[in-house]
Formats: sequence, structure tokens, C-alpha cells
Amino acid sequence: MKRKYQRIFLFLALIICGLLLEFNFCFATGQEETAWETVSQEASEYLKMAVNKMEEAIKNYQGANYPSKELWAEAIDYGERAIQADPGFIEAHYYLAQIYQYTNWYYREAKEWGKYIELIQEKKIIYPQVEQKLAFAYYRLGYAAYQREDYDECILYLQNAVEINPGMAEAYYWLGRVFYEKDRLVDSLSSWQKVLEINPEYPRAQYFFDKVENSIKYGEKAYSHYEAGYNLYEQKLFEQAIYEYRQAVRSNPNFSSAYYWLGRVYYERGNYQEAASNWKEVLRLEPENKKANYWLKQAEKQLK
Repeated sequence: MKRKYQRIFLFLALIICGLLLEFNFCFATGQEETAWETVSQEASEYLKMAVNKMEEAIKNYQGANYPSKELWAEAIDYGERAIQADPGFIEAHYYLAQIYQYTNWYYREAKEWGKYIELIQEKKIIYPQVEQKLAFAYYRLGYAAYQREDYDECILYLQNAVEINPGMAEAYYWLGRVFYEKDRLVDSLSSWQKVLEINPEYPRAQYFFDKVENSIKYGEKAYSHYEAGYNLYEQKLFEQAIYEYRQAVRSNPNFSSAYYWLGRVYYERGNYQEAASNWKEVLRLEPENKKANYWLKQAEKQLK
């Protein structure tokens, strides 16, 4: 008899737990849905039409996106009507911001992202999906601020983005760019390192990381001349390359790579004496540099 009651008790307990879980799930789901609902059916319908037009425009125009194009103009019109019908319709601001983003209407895009963030904060909506969108909104505002060269505001927006979403490589990318523009090289290097940690293959991230690292090591001015010299050397504009490399070693007399490439330029121009002189400078700074040692021997052979 005792075992029978135990089985009944366990069975009832399982049913109650199941009901509680179902209730919690429905309640949480209901909360999220309510957060995105609009009080206006008209606003909801307009937004659906705006999103449909946006998707159609993306498919049809294949990147040639301008607000004057028919589908984009309709998407904008429907999005604006949705907001007119319900100014507090959060998703309408989100999608209209995206529409402006696609059509490169940056001023209006920034305005909508700002309103989107304001409404999220006002309604205190906190869900993982919402946080992802919120981080993206901050990122886009940061990008817009960068475009208008408002670097301080750009940094604030981008820092908000990565605080919400630490895995947002694109936000760290632009932080790296803006910190470099502000001569905050250590912060810039840290940002590029974050990009590479998140995605080692992120386009141009390794290039910028190396650029900033070398700017810290040799001095920003010296490395800028060095980089210009290398680009000119690649184009076989040897006289201009020599000038830039000389400016690099003038800015930093211990810049071994600049001496090395000066040697290469002079060697290719047949000035073996100057080539040898520059490779000796490399070996003075880096006695174990095998490349410089090899090319020095080649230059000395030519001088015999």
C-alpha cells in the first residue's frame, strides 16, 4: 500500500513540475512577444510591407541600393508609416534603420538607431536576441560617428557595442581604426588583437595589427615613411622610395628594416656601394640578420 501511494505521489509531482515548466515557458514567451507588439494593427501591417519590400529590393537590386529606387522608396514609405501609426513601435525603428543603412542614408539611419536604443532602454527589455540587436545599433551609430569624424562619440558607441556583445569583431575593427586616428596606439593595438582573437581571418585585421605594432616599435612617423617607401618600391618608383626610406631612418636611426630596403633599392639601381653601406647598418643593429648578411656579400662581390 505504501509503495502504491509513493508511485501516485511521484506521478502527481511529475505532472505538477510539467505544468510549472509549461507555465514558465509560456509566460517568458508571452513577455517577449508583448515587448515587440504594437498597439496599432495598422502599424504592424505597414511594417510587414516595409520588410517585404526591403527583402525584395535586396534580392532584385544586387547591391545597387539607392533610396530613389522604386522598391527602396516603397520600403521607406511603409516603414515611416508604421512609425507614424505607432511612434513607440520598437521593431519599426529597427527595420527602418536597416532600410536606411542599405540605402546609405546615414543621417536618417543614425536617427532611427538612436530612437531604437531609447525605446529599448525606456522599456527595459533584456533578452539575448534584443541585446544582439542593441549591440548592432550601437555599432552602426559608432560607424556613423566615424564617417563624420566625431571620433570621441564613435569610441563611446563602439565601446557600448562590445560591452553588450564582446564577440563583435566589426566593432573592435572600427575601434582599432578610430584609436589609431586619435594616436592612441596601445588601445588601437589592443582592439586589433581582439579582432584577431575573434576571427583570425578578418579582412585586413592582421595588416592593421602589424602596422600599429610597428608604429609603436619604430614610431608612427618613421613607420609611415617606411610603408610609403615599400609601396613605391613595389611600383618600381625607386627615387621616391629612397626618399621615403631615408625619411624613415631619419625619424628613427635604429629602423633596421628601412636600412634593409634602402639596400635593396640601391642594389637594383646598381649602386652597390650604397647598398653595402645600408646592409652594414642593418647588421650593426641586428648582427644575426641572415638576409642582410647575404645581400651584403652579393654587393661586395659586385664591388670587386
